[in-house]
Amino acid sequence: MDLKLLTDGDLESMRRVPKVIVNPRARWVAKGGHRERNFMLHDARDATQAYRLFLRVSVTNGSVFSAGLARVWASDDVLILSRYNGPYHAHRNIIERTKVPFGCHRHIATQRYIVAGFDADGFAEPTSGYNSIEGAFECLCRDCGVASPDYHPLQHELEF
Repeated sequence: MDLKLLTDGDLESMRRVPKVIVNPRARWVAKGGHRERNFMLHDARDATQAYRLFLRVSVTNGSVFSAGLARVWASDDVLILSRYNGPYHAHRNIIERTKVPFGCHRHIATQRYIVAGFDADGFAEPTSGYNSIEGAFECLCRDCGVASPDYHPLQHELEF
């Protein structure tokens, strides 16, 4: 997949398309210094179009978290479309030469970052829409067309 061919419209379409969680009982697993939970999703209208929703939380600092949505292709190419980060650091937008102050912020993949050879989701903007991993998950689901599960998805206990 040549990601440089994707337009901002293509990226927004991937973010917005209605999606269904395939493995709603995905478990938290320990990974380094954080817990991680990965949900597999597919386009609600075309099950061949795959996505992954990931949740990460530091085991030592609850404000260090991230909820993200990635497009996954059969070729194993992965593109992070959006990421909702906690308030644990400021962020610098390299191309725009701007700084997002310390606080919760949302990363979005853009054509200009892909073409410039930076991380696709290198652009970020501040947000006040959440202040926890649960809130970030809810915002991501709402903003990115993910059907809300009919259970509470964010138990913080590690399940093995």
